[in-house]
Amino acid sequence: MKIKLFLTMLFSASVFLACGGSEDYEAPQPNPNPNPSNPGTIAIGFYDPNRNTLAKYEAVKIGEYLWFNSNINHYPASVETTRSQVDLVLSRYRLDPKKYKTSLSDINKYYGLYYNRADFEYLELNRYKYQIKENGKDAPTGAWGAPSNADVAQLFAMCGNGTESDVRTMLTCKSGSNSAAVADYTYWFSNKNTNKYRFNLMPGGARFHANDKWTLKHDHNDNDIDVFDVAPGDFYGFVEAAIIVTWNGRVTIDDYIKFDNNKSWHLMTVRWCRQLTDEELGYKLYINQTQTDIQKAGLKDTAPSGYTELPKGALRGFYVQFIINGVRPNASVTEMLQLAKGLA
Repeated sequence: MKIKLFLTMLFSASVFLACGGSEDYEAPQPNPNPNPSNPGTIAIGFYDPNRNTLAKYEAVKIGEYLWFNSNINHYPASVETTRSQVDLVLSRYRLDPKKYKTSLSDINKYYGLYYNRADFEYLELNRYKYQIKENGKDAPTGAWGAPSNADVAQLFAMCGNGTESDVRTMLTCKSGSNSAAVADYTYWFSNKNTNKYRFNLMPGGARFHANDKWTLKHDHNDNDIDVFDVAPGDFYGFVEAAIIVTWNGRVTIDDYIKFDNNKSWHLMTVRWCRQLTDEELGYKLYINQTQTDIQKAGLKDTAPSGYTELPKGALRGFYVQFIINGVRPNASVTEMLQLAKGLA
């Protein structure tokens, strides 16, 4: 049964971290020609000169974006994950912790590490310093980073009609595909998952950053409610909700999809993306003022009269999926606009 979360959010002042590099060592450089370990993925070499850290990731192409297909895990976690914390949140959801036999190391591997806002912003504000290679070639400087809510909306619009069910089944790991995707433990890992784009979404939830009260509803009728006193680092949504932190808010998938435009200080996993450049796409998209027509044009073509460039977001994602990728070539802009309202 799906479980709906109601949270009382606390906010605190932002703290920015600075980390200077030493000049008395020779920093290791990324592998100049890394090979993808999985066919169809892009090998990412991620070098952070501030911390003298080299990490390797994989990326996948989804529409007009490249996305990491796992959460960031090379930067030290703001708060380490313990087995007792995992067991506690499972018990609060009335799940049997003994049936979730995934090791702590695999939880960290497949869910990723959890970062507070200060560490999230350290990673984001230093994006122009990182040296990132894609299959051995330099990526555009500063192009990789945390998504915006509009970037996530465009990602979700690449998934069927963009409903909670469509997004969850098309982006989430298949049941049993890794040791943390435990079959039949929660509704997230059903046999319907396709993981179409190899995005490998996992329902890692988030973690409280301060003492708080958490109201957890076990049904939709307010008939079965628990209220917990929670401590910093306590989980919520683990195995029950996927949360994508963005630079201007966050996006949650549980019983429904929710876009929040307020920055959260809770601890969350972090995943990066990169918009493909116009040159990489080979086209530009324009929409008329009445939002009834979208035109695809070449890079050297002028915008049609009365049209402006179509911004990133759900409508653009549906157009890419339906028209450019040919999933539903007869779909109208009016139909796509209506679907896009569900991802706002």
